[in-house]
Amino acid sequence: MDAQALYAGLRRELADVEERIRDNSWLVELAAGRLSAGVLRAFAGEQFHIIPSDLRSFEVLTERFADHPAHGYLAGMAAGERAALGALEAFATAVGLDPPARQRYEPVPGCQVYPSYVARLARDGTPAEVAGAFVVNLGAWGSCCARMAEALVRTYQLTREDCAFFVHFAGPSTELERVSLEVIDAGLAQGVEPASIARAARLLQSYELLFWTSLPR
Repeated sequence: MDAQALYAGLRRELADVEERIRDNSWLVELAAGRLSAGVLRAFAGEQFHIIPSDLRSFEVLTERFADHPAHGYLAGMAAGERAALGALEAFATAVGLDPPARQRYEPVPGCQVYPSYVARLARDGTPAEVAGAFVVNLGAWGSCCARMAEALVRTYQLTREDCAFFVHFAGPSTELERVSLEVIDAGLAQGVEPASIARAARLLQSYELLFWTSLPR
């Protein structure tokens, strides 16, 4: 089995989960303008726990695999999280989550399972498992971010600059997909089991769904 075949199989297997992520009721409520400013502040509060954790996870991975061919991929993912953290500041400010409120915010357990699993991958996973999990997940997350950016500008009168966090993740993923498949192919050639890559993708996508269904309303 090569990476392309494994990826295609995972997309088919997880199509129902991806559909539930894309059609989650929280985004429906957002698009209809029925979520309060407090709920938007909670979203930002959750992300202020998730993004720094994911950033540290990718930094750990770049350290673990400093001499590995996948180092560039992992360093690029860390850079993406770093850019997202900077962009998150603008969104938090726009919805009124100031630094003291960020410190006081208590995260929802269901929203934090995702970064906890990413941290586990950073500790125990291979680059192929990481790439497999994220190449499947980021399409659904990116789609949700695109919808959020549109709704926040149209319905909540935020500016495009306020929504840079969401635009960042909503961008084209063609190059990321290409590099991810290269990392997966290299891992398969080195003996990484397809089942372990599939398991990582299955779990991360399920935890993405749990994030959306656990968000405060």
